Amino acid sequence: MTDSAVDFDLIFNALGTPVMILEPEQLTIVAASSGYLQATMRTADDIIGKYLFDAFPDDPDDQDVSGTTSLKQSIERVIATQQPHTMGIVRYPIPRPPEQGGGFVERFWQVTNSPIFNPKGKLQCLLHAVVDVTAQVRAEQTAEQASTLARLAGRFAKLGWWRYTITPAQLFWSDETAAIHDEEPGFAPEVADAISFYKPEYRTKVAEAFQRCLEHGTPFDIVTELITAKNRELWVRSIGEAERDADGNIISVRGAFQDITDLVEARTMAAEVNQQLKETLEHISDAFFMLDHDWRFVFVNHQAERLLQTTEQELLGHTIWDKFPEAVGTVFEREYRRAVTEKETTRFTEFYAPLDYWVEVNAYPSKDGLAVYFRDVTAQIEVDERLRQAQKMEAVGQLTGGVAHDFNNLLTVILGNAELIAEQLPADNRLHALAEMTVNAAERGSELTNRLLAFARRQPLEPKPTQVNGLLDNMLPLLKRTLSEGIKIDYLPDENLWLTEVDTPQLESAVLNLAINARDAMDGQGKLTIETHNTQIDDSYSELHGEIEAGDYSLISISDTGTGMKPEVIRQAFEPFFTTKDRGKGSGLGLSMVYGFVKQSHGHIKIYSEVSHGTTVKIYLPRCLSHSEAVAADASTAIQQGGNERILVVEDDDLVRQHVISQLEELGYQVQPAQSGDEALQLLDKSSFDLLFSDVVMPGELNGPKLVALAQQRYPDMKVLFTSGYTENAIVHHGRLDPGVKLLSKPYRRQELADKIREALDS
Repeated sequence: MTDSAVDFDLIFNALGTPVMILEPEQLTIVAASSGYLQATMRTADDIIGKYLFDAFPDDPDDQDVSGTTSLKQSIERVIATQQPHTMGIVRYPIPRPPEQGGGFVERFWQVTNSPIFNPKGKLQCLLHAVVDVTAQVRAEQTAEQASTLARLAGRFAKLGWWRYTITPAQLFWSDETAAIHDEEPGFAPEVADAISFYKPEYRTKVAEAFQRCLEHGTPFDIVTELITAKNRELWVRSIGEAERDADGNIISVRGAFQDITDLVEARTMAAEVNQQLKETLEHISDAFFMLDHDWRFVFVNHQAERLLQTTEQELLGHTIWDKFPEAVGTVFEREYRRAVTEKETTRFTEFYAPLDYWVEVNAYPSKDGLAVYFRDVTAQIEVDERLRQAQKMEAVGQLTGGVAHDFNNLLTVILGNAELIAEQLPADNRLHALAEMTVNAAERGSELTNRLLAFARRQPLEPKPTQVNGLLDNMLPLLKRTLSEGIKIDYLPDENLWLTEVDTPQLESAVLNLAINARDAMDGQGKLTIETHNTQIDDSYSELHGEIEAGDYSLISISDTGTGMKPEVIRQAFEPFFTTKDRGKGSGLGLSMVYGFVKQSHGHIKIYSEVSHGTTVKIYLPRCLSHSEAVAADASTAIQQGGNERILVVEDDDLVRQHVISQLEELGYQVQPAQSGDEALQLLDKSSFDLLFSDVVMPGELNGPKLVALAQQRYPDMKVLFTSGYTENAIVHHGRLDPGVKLLSKPYRRQELADKIREALDS
């Protein structure tokens, strides 16, 4: 190798131009310049001695192999023609070295293939020279894409440009601007012609804005209406600004021009939809308000104003916690904050004491805050409560009724015998005190059963036309003895109070219960006010409260100045066994008994109370239109004595039967016992009796009422007195004793037995 050859290799290898030498027959790479190796990310060892298309293979994931095909054709052409060939720009992806991530890199080359001959004129090799034009191609592609996108944007956004030059005075419109005016591309109107496209009412405004910009450089951005060359009406937006030279002189005015008809129509439609939505929200049956992210009211409909008992003006801009501080710390705040934090709809029903109603709430979080729908469901809650109350009364009634009959039979014997023992022992005898204690315990057991039956509305009532004022007059001495000396009683009767049909002993018991409750609430100091009035209940009140019919009522109002009750206590006040008194100081049956008695009397009872101010209980009893006089409630305290009357006693319980026989015989009556209805009929076949004294509930098909029906067919004049610890529906219908029926309820004292027997015989 000569020195000149060595110099040539050094020069070739160091050549920055991408050049490669190929052997023409096998297309083997003989040499490559440093510029070529750098451009192709290869080393000499990677490619020297390799077949050209093995050194630079196609991308297997690229379906476009036109670069390889074109290069092969160019080389074949050079070999065939012995002439150089320039391919122009060719896309030819180049493999990326593994250490650089592998794969292929897209490259664009401008290729020239030239033949090189030896001194004898024979083709010795091929010179493959390339110019990397990747950056240029990509720049041109980007520019073309930008131009295309600009055209697309202008066409689809209906956006064009305009420019007015001062020297020469000429207005230019882009093709998009001309199209908006329904003019052909290249249309260049005079300024006056351009302004004439606007509707007459906008032309002065546009001309003045353009002139201010032209003279003073004041930019403008105006929305107007124009009429196109094809007489279409459009909404357009025109933006203009001044263009200045290096010295600050205005040389032109240029700007953008856009057809915004669709946008204006969309906004108009949106405004109409918003208005319709607002009108809909104003007229829906639910109350509705919206809160922003700061909990401020941003919308309140009319129904919400009514239920929240305020106005939209007083709420807008204020937070819900400022306007309704009582809601802080309650389920309202807890659920609202949870809905916003967890982005979940929340639904709940809660009583809101400040507004005194039950509210059903649906709260929906949104990107703007919280949307709240709510409605007053107090009526529904009360209906559900009445249903629950009815179910509870049915359950209590069944439970009480199941034990009342047998329990009262036992109490009848216990009470009677204890009373007899007490009467026969000296008052200072220790056993006399025990007998009296037994009497009191039996009476308390009887009272407990009767109160449960009263709450369940299953006690047999004997309503009579009653003048309530007279009854209360007679009770005043008892009330004064019952209440402490520190309690003043104000009695304010209505002199024209209507008659009412009511069971007077039960009404007396109800009033006494309420007075005792008031005494306990006042802790022995205060004022008890008892008032009577005539009142009317209208249809709306009747519908709201369900079990009360519209009409005329006599009202008894009992008020105290005690501690009052919280709303949650009021809601449970009539529950059986519910009491706020200390353990052992109240059974929780007083108010439930009053409630059951009033309801069974077809009346209504309502509690009004405020903590620290006192309580008022109002009892509404239906007006009685009968003209008969009120029946006196006074009863004689003397035990009535019998004569020679014959009494048939029908009682299935052995202990009770023996007890009654003993009591009646001591009163002088002739007594014949029977332990069943069938046995009683057999005795009636043999002889007659002055009085049939029969239990109501007896085993077998022949109960008391059926026995009486058969007996009176044989002896129509025979008197009848029923006795029972629980009557079920045998002689009581709709809560009242059947007409003409006389009943002695178990357990009873000897005096009550004597009085009822005498009353039945003398009727």
